[in-house]
Amino acid sequence: AIYWRWTCERLNVQAYIDGIPGSDLAAVDAAGLERKTLARRGIHAVLKMILEDGFFHADPHPGNVYYLPENRIAFIDFGMVGRLSAERRYQLTLLLHGLVNHDSAAVADVLLEWSGGSDIDGDTLQNEIDVFVDQYRGIPLREINFGAMLSDLVTILREHGLALPPDLALLIKSFITLEGLGRQLDPGFDIAGEAAPLLERELLAHATPGALARIFSTSVVPER
Repeated sequence: AIYWRWTCERLNVQAYIDGIPGSDLAAVDAAGLERKTLARRGIHAVLKMILEDGFFHADPHPGNVYYLPENRIAFIDFGMVGRLSAERRYQLTLLLHGLVNHDSAAVADVLLEWSGGSDIDGDTLQNEIDVFVDQYRGIPLREINFGAMLSDLVTILREHGLALPPDLALLIKSFITLEGLGRQLDPGFDIAGEAAPLLERELLAHATPGALARIFSTSVVPER
Protein backbone atom coordinates (compact mmCIF):
# COMPACT_ATOMS: atom_id res chain seq x y z
CA ALA A 1 0.00 0.00 0.00
CA ILE A 2 1.12 3.56 -0.70
CA TYR A 3 0.61 6.24 1.94
CA TRP A 4 -0.37 9.15 -0.29
CA ARG A 5 -0.54 11.55 2.66
CA TRP A 6 3.25 11.55 2.92
CA THR A 7 4.09 10.72 -0.69
CA CYS A 8 5.26 13.47 -2.99
CA GLU A 9 7.37 13.97 -6.10
CA ARG A 10 10.60 13.06 -4.29
CA LEU A 11 9.32 10.61 -1.66
CA ASN A 12 7.32 7.36 -1.97
CA VAL A 13 6.03 6.06 1.39
CA GLN A 14 4.86 2.46 1.33
CA ALA A 15 3.64 -0.13 3.82
CA TYR A 16 6.39 -2.09 5.55
CA ILE A 17 6.46 -5.79 4.68
CA ASP A 18 7.48 -7.80 7.74
CA GLY A 19 8.58 -11.10 6.28
CA ILE A 20 11.49 -13.32 5.31
CA PRO A 21 13.54 -12.26 2.26
CA GLY A 22 13.29 -14.70 -0.61
CA SER A 23 17.00 -15.46 -0.47
CA ASP A 24 17.01 -16.51 3.23
CA LEU A 25 15.97 -20.16 2.95
CA ALA A 26 17.42 -20.99 6.36
CA ALA A 27 14.98 -18.53 7.92
CA VAL A 28 12.16 -20.05 5.85
CA ASP A 29 12.93 -23.46 7.33
CA ALA A 30 13.39 -22.07 10.85
CA ALA A 31 9.98 -20.39 10.65
CA GLY A 32 8.36 -23.70 9.74
CA LEU A 33 7.16 -22.52 6.35
CA GLU A 34 6.53 -25.12 3.65
CA ARG A 35 8.82 -24.67 0.68
CA LYS A 36 6.66 -26.69 -1.72
CA THR A 37 3.60 -24.62 -0.82
CA LEU A 38 5.51 -21.36 -1.30
CA ALA A 39 6.77 -22.47 -4.72
CA ARG A 40 3.29 -23.54 -5.81
CA ARG A 41 1.65 -20.34 -4.60
CA GLY A 42 4.33 -18.26 -6.29
CA ILE A 43 3.66 -19.75 -9.74
CA HIS A 44 -0.10 -19.53 -9.25
CA ALA A 45 0.21 -15.85 -8.31
CA VAL A 46 2.35 -14.96 -11.32
CA LEU A 47 0.25 -16.99 -13.76
CA LYS A 48 -2.83 -15.17 -12.48
CA MET A 49 -1.08 -11.85 -13.12
CA ILE A 50 -0.12 -12.94 -16.64
CA LEU A 51 -3.15 -14.90 -17.86
CA GLU A 52 -6.00 -13.21 -15.99
CA ASP A 53 -4.92 -9.69 -15.05
CA GLY A 54 -2.65 -8.87 -17.99
CA PHE A 55 -0.38 -6.95 -15.60
CA PHE A 56 2.55 -8.82 -14.12
CA HIS A 57 5.72 -8.43 -12.07
CA ALA A 58 8.49 -8.79 -14.64
CA ASP A 59 11.36 -9.36 -12.19
CA PRO A 60 10.28 -11.83 -9.45
CA HIS A 61 13.80 -12.63 -8.21
CA PRO A 62 14.43 -13.53 -4.52
CA GLY A 63 15.16 -9.91 -3.59
CA ASN A 64 11.67 -8.89 -4.69
CA VAL A 65 9.84 -11.63 -2.80
CA TYR A 66 9.06 -11.95 0.90
CA TYR A 67 7.64 -15.00 2.66
CA LEU A 68 5.06 -14.36 5.36
CA PRO A 69 3.39 -16.46 8.08
CA GLU A 70 0.89 -19.09 6.90
CA ASN A 71 2.94 -19.59 3.72
CA ARG A 72 1.84 -16.31 2.20
CA ILE A 73 3.92 -14.42 -0.37
CA ALA A 74 4.49 -10.71 -0.87
CA PHE A 75 5.91 -9.27 -4.10
CA ILE A 76 7.64 -5.91 -3.83
CA ASP A 77 9.33 -3.44 -6.19
CA PHE A 78 7.02 -3.27 -9.20
CA GLY A 79 9.48 -1.02 -11.04
CA MET A 80 9.59 -3.50 -13.92
CA VAL A 81 6.17 -4.70 -15.04
CA GLY A 82 4.61 -6.12 -18.18
CA ARG A 83 1.17 -5.60 -19.68
CA LEU A 84 -0.71 -7.97 -21.97
CA SER A 85 -3.89 -7.27 -23.91
CA ALA A 86 -6.79 -9.74 -23.80
CA GLU A 87 -5.87 -10.90 -27.30
CA ARG A 88 -2.25 -11.47 -26.33
CA ARG A 89 -3.24 -13.36 -23.19
CA TYR A 90 -5.40 -15.67 -25.28
CA GLN A 91 -2.56 -16.28 -27.74
CA LEU A 92 -0.16 -16.96 -24.89
CA THR A 93 -2.57 -19.41 -23.28
CA LEU A 94 -2.83 -21.29 -26.60
CA LEU A 95 0.96 -21.34 -26.95
CA LEU A 96 1.67 -22.60 -23.42
CA HIS A 97 -1.14 -25.14 -23.62
CA GLY A 98 0.29 -26.38 -26.91
CA LEU A 99 3.76 -26.77 -25.38
CA VAL A 100 2.47 -28.63 -22.32
CA ASN A 101 0.31 -30.95 -24.45
CA HIS A 102 2.81 -31.45 -27.29
CA ASP A 103 0.51 -29.80 -29.84
CA SER A 104 3.04 -28.50 -32.34
CA ALA A 105 0.37 -27.23 -34.75
CA ALA A 106 -1.09 -24.93 -32.07
CA VAL A 107 2.40 -23.65 -31.19
CA ALA A 108 3.23 -22.95 -34.84
CA ASP A 109 -0.09 -21.18 -35.41
CA VAL A 110 0.60 -18.73 -32.58
CA LEU A 111 4.17 -18.08 -33.72
CA LEU A 112 3.00 -17.43 -37.28
CA GLU A 113 0.40 -15.02 -35.96
CA TRP A 114 3.10 -13.22 -33.99
CA SER A 115 5.21 -12.96 -37.14
CA GLY A 116 2.92 -10.15 -38.33
CA GLY A 117 2.55 -11.55 -41.83
CA SER A 118 6.29 -11.68 -42.45
CA ASP A 119 7.44 -13.44 -45.61
CA ILE A 120 8.52 -16.75 -44.11
CA ASP A 121 8.33 -20.39 -45.09
CA GLY A 122 5.46 -21.65 -42.94
CA ASP A 123 6.11 -25.31 -43.79
CA THR A 124 9.74 -25.09 -42.70
CA LEU A 125 8.77 -23.38 -39.47
CA GLN A 126 6.10 -26.02 -38.83
CA ASN A 127 8.66 -28.80 -39.36
CA GLU A 128 11.07 -27.20 -36.89
CA ILE A 129 8.30 -26.76 -34.33
CA ASP A 130 7.30 -30.42 -34.82
CA VAL A 131 10.86 -31.53 -34.04
CA PHE A 132 11.13 -29.09 -31.14
CA VAL A 133 7.89 -30.18 -29.46
CA ASP A 134 8.51 -33.87 -30.16
CA GLN A 135 11.70 -33.87 -28.11
CA TYR A 136 9.60 -33.34 -24.98
CA ARG A 137 7.16 -36.14 -25.76
CA GLY A 138 7.22 -38.81 -23.05
CA ILE A 139 9.14 -36.57 -20.63
CA PRO A 140 7.30 -36.04 -17.32
CA LEU A 141 6.14 -32.44 -16.91
CA ARG A 142 8.19 -32.09 -13.72
CA GLU A 143 11.37 -32.65 -15.73
CA ILE A 144 10.65 -29.90 -18.25
CA ASN A 145 12.46 -26.61 -17.82
CA PHE A 146 9.76 -24.19 -18.90
CA GLY A 147 12.08 -21.19 -19.05
CA ALA A 148 14.58 -23.01 -21.26
CA MET A 149 11.74 -24.21 -23.49
CA LEU A 150 10.52 -20.67 -24.07
CA SER A 151 14.08 -19.44 -24.68
CA ASP A 152 14.58 -22.15 -27.32
CA LEU A 153 11.37 -21.04 -29.02
CA VAL A 154 12.73 -17.49 -29.20
CA THR A 155 15.86 -18.87 -30.88
CA ILE A 156 13.72 -20.58 -33.53
CA LEU A 157 11.89 -17.32 -34.15
CA ARG A 158 15.16 -15.45 -34.62
CA GLU A 159 16.49 -18.08 -37.02
CA HIS A 160 13.47 -17.35 -39.21
CA GLY A 161 13.98 -13.62 -38.98
CA LEU A 162 10.96 -13.18 -36.71
CA ALA A 163 11.02 -10.68 -33.87
CA LEU A 164 9.33 -11.49 -30.58
CA PRO A 165 6.60 -8.95 -29.77
CA PRO A 166 8.02 -6.49 -27.18
CA ASP A 167 5.38 -7.28 -24.58
CA LEU A 168 6.48 -10.92 -24.55
CA ALA A 169 10.21 -10.34 -24.04
CA LEU A 170 9.60 -9.32 -20.41
CA LEU A 171 7.24 -12.24 -20.01
CA ILE A 172 9.87 -14.83 -20.88
CA LYS A 173 12.34 -13.12 -18.56
CA SER A 174 9.75 -13.33 -15.80
CA PHE A 175 9.16 -17.05 -16.44
CA ILE A 176 12.87 -17.85 -16.32
CA THR A 177 13.36 -15.90 -13.09
CA LEU A 178 10.25 -17.42 -11.52
CA GLU A 179 11.27 -20.96 -12.38
CA GLY A 180 14.67 -20.39 -10.80
CA LEU A 181 13.02 -19.05 -7.66
CA GLY A 182 10.65 -22.03 -7.52
CA ARG A 183 13.44 -24.57 -7.86
CA GLN A 184 15.48 -22.76 -5.24
CA LEU A 185 12.60 -23.41 -2.85
CA ASP A 186 11.89 -26.91 -4.13
CA PRO A 187 14.41 -28.71 -6.41
CA GLY A 188 11.55 -30.85 -7.73
CA PHE A 189 9.42 -27.82 -8.56
CA ASP A 190 7.10 -28.66 -11.48
CA ILE A 191 6.16 -25.36 -13.15
CA ALA A 192 4.69 -27.06 -16.23
CA GLY A 193 2.57 -29.40 -14.14
CA GLU A 194 1.30 -26.54 -11.99
CA ALA A 195 0.53 -24.47 -15.08
CA ALA A 196 -1.38 -27.20 -16.96
CA PRO A 197 -4.73 -27.04 -15.06
CA LEU A 198 -4.59 -23.24 -15.00
CA LEU A 199 -4.14 -23.17 -18.77
CA GLU A 200 -7.10 -25.53 -19.23
CA ARG A 201 -9.23 -23.26 -17.06
CA GLU A 202 -8.18 -20.15 -18.97
CA LEU A 203 -8.92 -21.75 -22.35
CA LEU A 204 -12.42 -22.60 -21.15
CA ALA A 205 -12.86 -19.05 -19.86
CA HIS A 206 -11.74 -17.60 -23.20
CA ALA A 207 -14.13 -19.89 -25.09
CA THR A 208 -17.28 -18.31 -23.66
CA PRO A 209 -19.24 -16.14 -26.15
CA GLY A 210 -18.72 -13.02 -24.05
CA ALA A 211 -14.96 -13.54 -23.81
CA LEU A 212 -14.61 -14.18 -27.55
CA ALA A 213 -16.62 -11.07 -28.33
CA ARG A 214 -14.34 -8.95 -26.12
CA ILE A 215 -11.19 -10.39 -27.74
CA PHE A 216 -12.34 -9.78 -31.31
CA SER A 217 -13.80 -6.38 -30.53
CA THR A 218 -10.35 -5.17 -29.49
CA SER A 219 -8.51 -6.68 -32.43
CA VAL A 220 -9.93 -4.87 -35.45
CA VAL A 221 -6.30 -4.04 -36.18
CA PRO A 222 -4.32 -7.14 -35.09
CA GLU A 223 -1.78 -6.48 -32.35
CA ARG A 224 1.73 -7.55 -33.34
